[in-house]
Amino acid sequence: MKKSVVWQCVALFVLFALAMGPACYAEGSKQDISDVVQQIGLKKQCLSATITAINLEIDRHQGWIDFRSQQGDQKKIAELQEKLDVLKVDLEKHLAMNAEDYVLPQKASEVAWVGDHSEKNAVLYIENMSKSGPWYHLAGIAGGDYAMLQPNTKTQMSFYPVYPRSYWGMNSAYVYVSGINGSDTNITNGDILNKELDQQSVQGKKIRGEVFMSQHMWPFNDLVTCEDYQIYLLKDIKPGSKGELKVDSKKSSFDFTLSEEELGKYSYIEFVSKNGNKTMMVSEIKDDALKIILEPQVIVKKPAIYLYPPQKSQIEITHNFKGKILNTYPSYTDNWTVIAEPNGNLLNVKDSRYYKYLFWDGVYAFPSEHYQFKSGFYIKKEDYVSFLQDKLEIIGLNENEINDFIVYWLPAMSNHNYCFIHFRINDNIDGSSVLETKPAADTKIRVFMEFSGVDSITSASNLPEQFLPSVVRTGFTLVEWGGAEIGNSKFE
Repeated sequence: MKKSVVWQCVALFVLFALAMGPACYAEGSKQDISDVVQQIGLKKQCLSATITAINLEIDRHQGWIDFRSQQGDQKKIAELQEKLDVLKVDLEKHLAMNAEDYVLPQKASEVAWVGDHSEKNAVLYIENMSKSGPWYHLAGIAGGDYAMLQPNTKTQMSFYPVYPRSYWGMNSAYVYVSGINGSDTNITNGDILNKELDQQSVQGKKIRGEVFMSQHMWPFNDLVTCEDYQIYLLKDIKPGSKGELKVDSKKSSFDFTLSEEELGKYSYIEFVSKNGNKTMMVSEIKDDALKIILEPQVIVKKPAIYLYPPQKSQIEITHNFKGKILNTYPSYTDNWTVIAEPNGNLLNVKDSRYYKYLFWDGVYAFPSEHYQFKSGFYIKKEDYVSFLQDKLEIIGLNENEINDFIVYWLPAMSNHNYCFIHFRINDNIDGSSVLETKPAADTKIRVFMEFSGVDSITSASNLPEQFLPSVVRTGFTLVEWGGAEIGNSKFE
């Protein structure tokens, strides 16, 4: 058939349809359009819930990785990282997806209820569910108002399982609730959907609150509002990660909304000022106003790691630090691998050079509780050397390590006529720094000294003297020392 004939047929069909009158057209087409609008709106909401669900899974897997990192379980970390990478790819796919292309899951209708809290990620309990599930978690609700689900109140619900949830092989999923009391129109209606389509609105997360900072760096007893800070969005908190500037504020209060696209792209939010910073997981931020206290960053200085195996051995050292690494020597990538000798000589496998010890430093914002010391030492300048020689020997350092320690820290301490000193022994620098070796060390001696210049040591309010444990060196021994100076106006 020629093209001209085809177009003639089309024209005749159009004329025939028009001849049938506007009433017939309106009745059928209006209903069809309404159905299409509602279907697209439903797909859009389920797609948004799917993105929310993937972000929740990403946060869960990242938390598991952080936990395994503290344990040094590299095998499990690799498995979790592989799953995390798949989730991130899936997230990018759904972020780029048009709502029309979204395939709706099979709709379910059950008697269901939430527990004490109606909120995102809350468990949705199903009547007559078994110990093996199904386990459902909320990832969205039509209209966006979770409060419509009354806590501990059973009701007939319609929902769509939009994304699987990792739960030890059990039947578990994130769901989008489309209706309650047996009818989707209770909370999903054409007006809501039409409005969303017309405005092209996107669900997001509202974040509000106020920023404070410590007026004095030590002992952290006064808070004042902070009126000059920036808010960044971060994909992760790995060393060297760069964020996207979201807010550059000149007032203490903040109020902004993260779009679904931003929620899908970024997992962390960071408040930064010259007085300190604070980083939070976006998924942990609730609807209540936040009180952000910016903690100053301390430079964890000169941690030096010594290794003493009973016989010449190859040793792999992994270091997981919650803060930001500034420098390493020799260069650290994933781990250090050295050939260590009983006398402490270290041959770095990657560059075939010998080292006396392994070095790193970094910055970390300890919480204010970190500085609530309950004991310590008050020492005058002329006693610094004898004090350090005595106390470090009690802890378990040898003469070579004590000499290295004093040579490094004495110049900084000597800027003060008096110092307050507190030692942290084998506490992973208050949980911020985890060192693991393969093979595992039989003895670990990790010494972290914090000190601050003080005006006097005659005050009656001085803290009691700190008790120091004595660590006996047996078998393969790892020794590390480092420290930080607590200043009145800054940390060094």
